[in-house]
Amino acid sequence: MLLKRILTASIIAPIVVFGILILTQTGFALALALILIIGSWEYCDLIQIKHLAGKVLYSLVILAVTYSLSSAPSNLTVVLYAGVVWWLIALIWVALFPKGSNLLRKTLTVRLINGLFIFVPMAISLMALHLQDKALVLFLLILIWAADIGAYFAGKSFGKNKLCPNVSPGKTLEGVYGGIALTQVVAITYVYITTQTPLLNDFLIFSFLALSVSLVSVLGDLFESVLKRIAEVKDSGNILPGHGGLLDRIDSLTSSAPLFFILFTFLI
Repeated sequence: MLLKRILTASIIAPIVVFGILILTQTGFALALALILIIGSWEYCDLIQIKHLAGKVLYSLVILAVTYSLSSAPSNLTVVLYAGVVWWLIALIWVALFPKGSNLLRKTLTVRLINGLFIFVPMAISLMALHLQDKALVLFLLILIWAADIGAYFAGKSFGKNKLCPNVSPGKTLEGVYGGIALTQVVAITYVYITTQTPLLNDFLIFSFLALSVSLVSVLGDLFESVLKRIAEVKDSGNILPGHGGLLDRIDSLTSSAPLFFILFTFLI
């Protein structure tokens, strides 16, 4: 399994990096549209929308709402803050699972709205970051990858204390600490590379961004695990060998991207 994960990542990562740095804003938006289609399609399976017409309609709604809101910059702040509030609700669902999941489990309307908050703020914030500075999108992704890699190896080597056993028995507090540590290394390196004469304040700001992303990325991962447990499936799909579905790979991004954009805009 680990070999499959590494092989798949070694193929996908260069494509993602190349796409971020080379694509125009329009090209990047089209690439995001494809990701939204695949991700929302997989999400439909998780919330028991099985019919083709239902999946197509929901994917089109996701795209339409994303396009409509991204075309009105004045709505950006409201949408992203609303997304952050929704992720606080998701945190409650994760913390109380399985007892607190009845509303999410039994109410289709809540699951449909949840999908909007998963995908739309992520896509809007990524487009805004790409327009501002393509390197910021790459920095965010590298932070998420570092958090994932650090958590995996720290958890394997030192993991003893379970983080959220009812949701994801394999995750440990030691894994979270490992993810935090590696994202700090990435943040410090980023400051050295991008700042000619870095000051202490630069390191503090980007360290705080890295800490925030590493913690919130865990929430995205755990919340998708809640959805998969409700749906009684192991992965959201099988499009990526060793990784599962596309949603399994972007779950951390769905929670991290809106917060990263808000914090970066506020701090920088």
